[in-house]
Amino acid sequence: MKGYKKIIILSFLAIFALSCSDEGVQNPHNTNETAADGNYFPSTENDFWNYSVSNTDNTTSENITSNDSLYVVSETANTFMLDVNEGMPANGTMTSFLSSGSLTRTNTALLFNGTLELPEEIASLFNFDITLNDFILFDASAGTNTELSANTNTISQDFNGLPVTITYILSTKALGNSENIMLNNTVYNRVTASQLTLNISVSTIVSFGGFPITITILDPQDILVSTNYFADTIGLVQATSQSNYQISDTAIAALEAAGQTLAIPASGSSTNIQNLTTFSVTE
Repeated sequence: MKGYKKIIILSFLAIFALSCSDEGVQNPHNTNETAADGNYFPSTENDFWNYSVSNTDNTTSENITSNDSLYVVSETANTFMLDVNEGMPANGTMTSFLSSGSLTRTNTALLFNGTLELPEEIASLFNFDITLNDFILFDASAGTNTELSANTNTISQDFNGLPVTITYILSTKALGNSENIMLNNTVYNRVTASQLTLNISVSTIVSFGGFPITITILDPQDILVSTNYFADTIGLVQATSQSNYQISDTAIAALEAAGQTLAIPASGSSTNIQNLTTFSVTE
């Protein structure tokens, strides 16, 4: 009987130990501060990555599923360029971004040179691209929550005859490294994560009774937040991008009084998720 109890206790301890050792795999936010050299974005010509893409309108719950094929079209030393879907538009937020410029890879980081387009809804009102130079998308040697890059600017545009002032801040920060992590039911080893955020504010001047009044159209808000995971010897394995905006009620009333109408709803929210399905890379 004593031997039987001993077996039960040992079995319980073994199960407990296994569950603890699996904890890091199940938790997608389990990170550490260990700097990790590696090849977090292979870049040999003809390397490719296929993604399933889910885009959800969070207001209507409408969901559209599609696929993206991302591949290396040229490589010179550590700098390379990507294309997507044989020249057709990308469905994933990050595949669109990564294929819109050139990338430079180091042992721990990925730098971007090119442009970032605004989310579709905002671009229908204020259409401009953000030019980036040596913008760091991830750095496995950086501590968790360390800011990697920041690009800020103020732009003046015309909006239906009204002068508009746009201020934006595009930034990236490190989210830490994981020795192993489960994403979309797949375990990946040696993963570094980062977050890209676009904050924007918009104001205009309208005339009431001959007096100019400044109206805020968009209070400072994060209109794009993209959380991205890059695995050693594989590349981008998952990207979750949230797009949100809220036009102020005061701005809507003021624009209507001035005879202006908006081409988009007063608010919007969408989620774009892309998961790696198949890939072929040369390490």
